[in-house]
Amino acid sequence: MKRLAICIFLISYAFVAGAQNVVKLLEKLNKTRKDTNRINMQLQLARHYLYKPGRPHTDMDSAVYYITQAEMLSKTIHATAYLDSVVFIKGELAIEQNNLSLANQIFTEAANHYQTHRQPLKEANVWRYFANHMPASDKAKTDNKLKIHNKAYEIYLKNGFKLQAADEQFDIALTYQNANQFDKAEQYYILVIKQFELLKSPRIAEAYYNLADTYYRKGDMPKELLARINCVNAYEANSKHDTYWGQYYYFTLGVAYYNKRQFGQALVYHQKCVDIAAKLNAHEIYNLGVHEILTCYINLKKYQTAIVYLKKTYQKFPQKTVIEESMFLSAEMKLYNHTKNNASAEKMIPRFKKILLLVRDGIPEESKKNYYAMDNFIATYDPLPKHYLLTRQWFKLANELTMLEALPTGKMSVLSKMTIYQHRFKVDSAKGEFLAALKGFQRIKIIKDSLTNIATSKQISELETKYLSVQKDKKIQELNNQSAIQKNNLEKIHQQRNITLAGVLVGFLLAGILYFAYRSKQRSNFKLKNKQKEINIQNTSLSFLLNEKEKLLQDKDNLLGRQQDLLTEKEWLLREVHHRVKNNLQIVMSLLYTQSAYLQNTDARDAIRDSQNRVQAISIIHQKLYSKSNVATIVMADYITDLVRYLYTCYDCGNRKIRFQENLDQVNLDISQAVPMGLILNEAITNSIKYAFDKTGGEILINAKLSAPETITLLISDNGKGLPSNFDLTETSSLGMEMMKALSKQLGGTFEIKNGPGVNVLVIFKVERQMRRLSS
Repeated sequence: MKRLAICIFLISYAFVAGAQNVVKLLEKLNKTRKDTNRINMQLQLARHYLYKPGRPHTDMDSAVYYITQAEMLSKTIHATAYLDSVVFIKGELAIEQNNLSLANQIFTEAANHYQTHRQPLKEANVWRYFANHMPASDKAKTDNKLKIHNKAYEIYLKNGFKLQAADEQFDIALTYQNANQFDKAEQYYILVIKQFELLKSPRIAEAYYNLADTYYRKGDMPKELLARINCVNAYEANSKHDTYWGQYYYFTLGVAYYNKRQFGQALVYHQKCVDIAAKLNAHEIYNLGVHEILTCYINLKKYQTAIVYLKKTYQKFPQKTVIEESMFLSAEMKLYNHTKNNASAEKMIPRFKKILLLVRDGIPEESKKNYYAMDNFIATYDPLPKHYLLTRQWFKLANELTMLEALPTGKMSVLSKMTIYQHRFKVDSAKGEFLAALKGFQRIKIIKDSLTNIATSKQISELETKYLSVQKDKKIQELNNQSAIQKNNLEKIHQQRNITLAGVLVGFLLAGILYFAYRSKQRSNFKLKNKQKEINIQNTSLSFLLNEKEKLLQDKDNLLGRQQDLLTEKEWLLREVHHRVKNNLQIVMSLLYTQSAYLQNTDARDAIRDSQNRVQAISIIHQKLYSKSNVATIVMADYITDLVRYLYTCYDCGNRKIRFQENLDQVNLDISQAVPMGLILNEAITNSIKYAFDKTGGEILINAKLSAPETITLLISDNGKGLPSNFDLTETSSLGMEMMKALSKQLGGTFEIKNGPGVNVLVIFKVERQMRRLSS
């Protein structure tokens, strides 16, 4: 749930540092000769004034002045390399002045110049620079920005600049992400990651980081966690990584684990973040990491450890911002809540609210609308509503909820929304407003389902059914009460009529009737009180049952989460087994290869090579199993293609003019069937390669088709010499033939070999487990 507006800290720090350096830069400029160093300083000053916070009119004039001076000096001393920088900053100036037509003219002229002089890399760089500095405040501007990005991408791609093309795709993904088009951003980031992997780009960790942020904004927390893990893995795999970014990668992975309630894992990565921040003297991220470590200790019920750690780290950087101070206050109140030290919590409420409301009011307007600042505030403020909940101060809790519910929700994360919904559910339940509580419960469950990918529609349906049943019973009771009241009213009317008639007749009879009416009313009131007591008892029982149901649902969610963790662990263990089997098979192949190097007998060497091929056929299966998400099955078509490619290379089929033709269905096969099928393929193809053709070569056809819903027909045929005329399958004793017959029997299928033209090996077997066609 917790995220930070990291960019706000970095930008603020950069401008403070820039203000300190500009005076020194001006002094140095006055002492510098008219050379390229002077041009470089003028451009630095121009960019400083161009992007200075606030940007009064005088600052823009200063930017124009230094741009003009840099351009004039570049032309005077013929420093053509700096003219590109001048063009770029002139375009930036036009954009900052909201003169997009002028900016478009400047960058278009520069791009056309490079196009005319056949410099496609510089041409594409101009378009990319223009696109990266264009605003995207609405759909039209975003579309125009994407159009220019795609123009740069096409030029990179057309001229073979693959790395630059991948970087440009990254910029396109970022544009979609900033425009809240998260599905598009996800698609492009996945493409970028594949390209970065192929090109061994050092930016792969950055791509995973942005992909994870996209998943976070979509509310897809399981995928976000996986992307965070991949980000850290890519960062650590790069020996030349930038330690500065490592603290943010570790921090966000720790937060992702925290949101999955895996506090032990979160603690590990937050500690790594804090260690780096301490070395870099980065007090903002250090204090943020410390806050997360404290919350992990608290959730792990290591309260004494949290207290010691709080005292140890609080004075590391004594000067704290309001945001940093609020985090330590939040951790302190959370600690009091968990240790049930309500008195201490009450004492710190005035200071807590003062600091936290300053945080809320002090966030810049643009920062309020991003995920990180809003979620960070809600998470930091949350211990106060929880304190009121624990102490059953419902009125104060309702007031805090009113403030939280008034915050903008357009870009608020689903986890923050769920926090507010949970508090509202508690308040509604405490008030006895069960319909509102039920609706709140449904909203919470919908969010939990989206976070855990576990369907709970049946549970909600059952809850609705129970609620409707209770409402029906209450409705019946109300009708019964109304009937009783109506009956009493009719009796009263009848009595009043009798009283009126009796009053006319005799006063004594009137007195008797009045007394009877009074007694009758007492009995009715007594019955109504009893009915009301029964209703109150039923309401109390219903409230108790709802609380019990909520606890049971929470226990079920915990068990399901544990089950998912175990399944994931099992999958990784299976993947590791396949990986180790594949490595062991590779060792066997290496031993066979080593042995063959010492053999002089050709037959023996051929036999060892055949054994190598059989081991490789099995090795490919295990390689595919550990390198894909499904560790139980392999895709038949992909496996056969890899095996054929291996045999093609092994036997130098290209030079021998032997061709392969494949006609394969996309079918998932269990490993128990994939291994014997692979060995049969290896034997049949190897025999065709070795014995079927002369120097003119030939063709080997491999068919693997679904001839029935659960039956595979495997045919390996060649157009070579064929079998000897006296060949009899039942009498042959060769190892290869015996293997194919035995393996076909293991598959539970039939094996047949026919002659002419060439040799046709036919194996038909049924798929033992559920299989499905893969989408093409």
